Amino acid sequence: MLTPNLREINTGGRVIYETKNTLIIRTGKGDSVIPKEKRVFLFRLSNGKQVIVSGDRLIGRPEERVKKA
Repeated sequence: MLTPNLREINTGGRVIYETKNTLIIRTGKGDSVIPKEKRVFLFRLSNGKQVIVSGDRLIGRPEERVKKA
């Protein structure tokens, strides 16, 4: 069973970069590198809507995910 990384829970900020396996999030304390695998993300969109996404669905390069859609 995976033990959660307590430093990642409730990490809030803006996604500034994405790699195949991680999201880089700019927080008030600096940039955090968060693995996508086995994580759940809550994104707040500019229109105020909130979206919950399994990080496992985000694994892969962004340009490759667009091709699959």
